[in-house]
Amino acid sequence: MKKIVTITVFILAFSLTSCSKDDEDNLCLNCEIVGESFDQLCEGMRDPDSGETLTKELLEVSKALFEAFGATCTLK
Repeated sequence: MKKIVTITVFILAFSLTSCSKDDEDNLCLNCEIVGESFDQLCEGMRDPDSGETLTKELLEVSKALFEAFGATCTLK
């Protein structure tokens, strides 16, 4: 009985700590062109235009593309 309780507590503690780390690691892209800001796009969201899930790589490419057209972007 003690083994079952110990294993259950260990699994519960592990799952709670792993969930909290995932929430903090999401990157978000914020862009502004001459005082006009866009909606914030974050990793894991669906792209409103294409419908695909945004990844870190897609956010980095979008940042570079927006900056090439004169936008000021931050990725954090």
